[in-house]
Amino acid sequence: MPASFLWVKWQKEIREKLAELVRLKKMNGTESELMKRMGEINEKVRTYNAICPTKMQRREIELESMEIQCEKWN
Repeated sequence: MPASFLWVKWQKEIREKLAELVRLKKMNGTESELMKRMGEINEKVRTYNAICPTKMQRREIELESMEIQCEKWN
């Protein structure tokens, strides 16, 4: 994959990780586990935002709105 489209790979990975996080929340995962995984996803979001086109940039994931944010990544 050309380097200019590396952000597409990151987008897919973030989408998959975010879907896993939403499933974990629905299965009553502990807050510490949710926060740990959310932090890892947000690191990926920051990298994604640094390499994607400006109009494709996204906000970092928040615990209260992760389900809505997950829908926006799909």
